[in-house]
Amino acid sequence: MLSIKDPEAHRLAKELATLNQTTMTEAVISALHSALDEHGRTRMRRRHAMEGLIAAAREQGIPDAGSAFDDLYDTNTGLPR
Repeated sequence: MLSIKDPEAHRLAKELATLNQTTMTEAVISALHSALDEHGRTRMRRRHAMEGLIAAAREQGIPDAGSAFDDLYDTNTGLPR
């Protein structure tokens, strides 16, 4: 059960509910769904950007981080050699 006693949150929920012609509860649920969807889209954009950078680095023959650090750390202990 969610109980928020913040006047600003109440005002914003009421304003959104009025604009959407819905209840405050439905307005809050809708806003939370929208925020979570946007968060997911942002994560996917970042992931795709990182995958693109990794692919471009591989095409250029740049070694991945694992091979660059293999000689510096013991694979059994993880400690510096």
